[in-house]
Amino acid sequence: MKMMLNGYWIWLLGEEKPNYEITGKYLFFSSDKDKLIEIAINEIEKHGFHRAKVNKHLLKGQTEHVLCLYYKDDSRKNELAERNKQEYGAKYRYWKSDEATLKGQYSKEFLEKLNESDRQYFTKPKRKKTTKSSSEKK
Repeated sequence: MKMMLNGYWIWLLGEEKPNYEITGKYLFFSSDKDKLIEIAINEIEKHGFHRAKVNKHLLKGQTEHVLCLYYKDDSRKNELAERNKQEYGAKYRYWKSDEATLKGQYSKEFLEKLNESDRQYFTKPKRKKTTKSSSEKK
């Protein structure tokens, strides 16, 4: 397990790279950042996930940290809901696609707690990073 700090995020990476394309994430929320890190470690080490991130600091107005547990689809939402109910006890918000994130789609509850400049940052559509093909590089 690798843990890396990258600006706003604490990244947790499994030893193996995923053999699937990540298209979104499962979301967990808690005021206890360490609890979310423990959930990520458990899911990566024991349940076949490969990548997660937790925010280091709270934005002004926020009271909870978020764990993004990355995966290829929403097929594991019920399994995670049950494990959260039995073991973790965090707020669990199921699946969010990367497409929704890139479009700036966030919950009303999250956005209402932000100041205006932070709200504009999060709701502004983002462009997905792409790599140029060899013909485009010429």
